[in-house]
Amino acid sequence: MELGRDSDTGGQVKYVVELARALGTMPGVYRVDLLTRQVSAPDVDWSYAEPTEMLTPRTTESSMQELGESSGAYIIRIPFGPKEKYIPKELLWPHIPEFVDCALSHIRQMSKVLGEQIGGGQPVWPVAIHGHYADAGDSAALLSGALNVPMLFTGHSLGRDKLEQILKQGRQSRDEINTTYKIMRRIEAEELSLDSSEIVITSTRQEIEEQWRLYDGFDPVLERKLRARIKRGVNCHGRFMPRMVVIPPGMEFHHIVPHEGDMDGDTERNEEDPTPDPPIWSEVMRFFTNPRKPMILALARPDPKKNITTLVKAFGECRPLRELANLFYPNDLTSLAVADINNGKP
Repeated sequence: MELGRDSDTGGQVKYVVELARALGTMPGVYRVDLLTRQVSAPDVDWSYAEPTEMLTPRTTESSMQELGESSGAYIIRIPFGPKEKYIPKELLWPHIPEFVDCALSHIRQMSKVLGEQIGGGQPVWPVAIHGHYADAGDSAALLSGALNVPMLFTGHSLGRDKLEQILKQGRQSRDEINTTYKIMRRIEAEELSLDSSEIVITSTRQEIEEQWRLYDGFDPVLERKLRARIKRGVNCHGRFMPRMVVIPPGMEFHHIVPHEGDMDGDTERNEEDPTPDPPIWSEVMRFFTNPRKPMILALARPDPKKNITTLVKAFGECRPLRELANLFYPNDLTSLAVADINNGKP
């Protein structure tokens, strides 16, 4: 993964890959396919051209026999659009139907393969289709309808909210925003995803109450009433809204090895075999007056919507917090920039 190479390869990419990998290791889940676009272009990593990539590699031959030949989690790269060109997400919309056709072909083929392996000769179809972001939601809605398979959707960010935020800045007109971001097509896809989903997964209650409520297909008050009627077995007269579920983002800690030390950040070092500091350490620590204080690490791209300025302002105005910890914000993933936060200077 080339995380941070552009606005399309941020935290969402890592989120989706780690989700697929985690699902692939869960009991009761035989296989997870993460469908994306295949690209063979000189300006992107060679792995983008690989048609299949395994996310949960087996360690032994016996594990393959125990779990099954085709079990696990995989990235499946579907060729659609111009294969030798990387296309930003805003320009992918005309190619979505081609992706759906090719994805449908893959699913049908894989259902036959799994049927031979674990289905007694009968096709094994997906139990759910999960769309991430508007374009994948649009695709998932079409696939869900074609296969009669339940759909889930995670928006990650929403077009109507983005449109409102940009309009508030007063720098672009509605037409200019639509030209740059294809925002109306994105909103159309989100409305379709909303209408087609059984469950919509969000990160916060704010996303439900303030962002999804901007959409024609959702009203939080009406959704609660419909949910209550369904629980009581009362007729909803054909009205339906997807169930909204909050799953806060997490982080994988299994690969992180903490240093031995107390809560004040003092580390006990073995003089004979000291643990070397990572290479970035010297680049970061030279900016801090007391570099051994605990660090608050802020990770986000430099986008006004991420509200980093408010974080810096709040930290700078809170003396007890400044005395307790350092704040570190690398403003992109390819070059390092830090600030002398302790003194309140940029």
